[in-house]
Amino acid sequence: MKPQTLMRKTSFAAVLFFAACSSYAADGFKLRFPISGTLGGEIIAPLPDEGWITSLAVTDIHVSQVTGEDGGAVQVPKTIGPVSALVGIKVNSYHATLNNFTLAHILSRDVQGGRLVAAINIPYASTFDTDLALSATVGGMTVPLAQQSKDASVSTSGVGDVETSLLWEKSYAETKLLAGATLSLPTGNYKYVPNAMTPNIGYGNYYTLRMGLGVAYTASETLTLGARGSLGFNSQNTDNYVRSGDFYAIDLAAAFRTPVGVVGPHITMLRQYTDDTGANSIGPNRVAITGAGFFYTVPLRAVGGGLNLAYMKTTDTKNSLAGDFVQIRFSKLF
Repeated sequence: MKPQTLMRKTSFAAVLFFAACSSYAADGFKLRFPISGTLGGEIIAPLPDEGWITSLAVTDIHVSQVTGEDGGAVQVPKTIGPVSALVGIKVNSYHATLNNFTLAHILSRDVQGGRLVAAINIPYASTFDTDLALSATVGGMTVPLAQQSKDASVSTSGVGDVETSLLWEKSYAETKLLAGATLSLPTGNYKYVPNAMTPNIGYGNYYTLRMGLGVAYTASETLTLGARGSLGFNSQNTDNYVRSGDFYAIDLAAAFRTPVGVVGPHITMLRQYTDDTGANSIGPNRVAITGAGFFYTVPLRAVGGGLNLAYMKTTDTKNSLAGDFVQIRFSKLF
């Protein structure tokens, strides 16, 4: 059997264009969007006519820096007692292992000529370790913040924010369209501590609606091009009354078929286009992230599934966490 034929029969995770693991930025330097990348070799595979699609993704996350407006070290305006100061954040270590289980089901095989799919994504952080050093600059003098640094250094695990998605997919001779909407729910482990900078697994007590449109185009027998545009809208956090700014994102990928699987580059660009608002926000601090990496996808003939390996590194960030991601994703049709 030809490699491309086998891949089309065993890779079904294209439905996960929009039902995917989260990543980083705004309220707490993180936004609900998968910066680790979701456009892998599965973009060449059509959705099945019926059945359940499952996916398990394990993402290893290393954060090296928290960046500010100029892309350098961050300086956050804070009130320390009666004094206004600029708080700097140095990352000694920041590591997380995120496990995402996604379950999708074909609801209808014919909605305007396409398939309608419902999906749920359940994240669990088996590792979440941070060691941060905070310091305050007042009047040109910089002093360490021992207690605040202790509060910002955590070691824990727990459930993340569950995401539900409704997707519509339609395939043509050489082109596949996928449109969808994802609602992120505040189910994750999250504890709000006023005036503290404590990292959390959950993103906060607010909702995020992401809407998007993806396209995959088979340019030749050996090359498929994928692109996705997304818009994200946040509600207000009911704990600190901050509303994270809205954002847009663009994903690009190229999948090359080879005798041993599918390989290619992928790029993700995210931009926050409105400011965070609310009395407790830190003012204009729009997030901008660009990440680049590569993926390798291979069919697993013995179990009737597909395996995707991916690497992504942030190449340019502003007002965000910066680092790299290694992900392994297994998908199967039942």
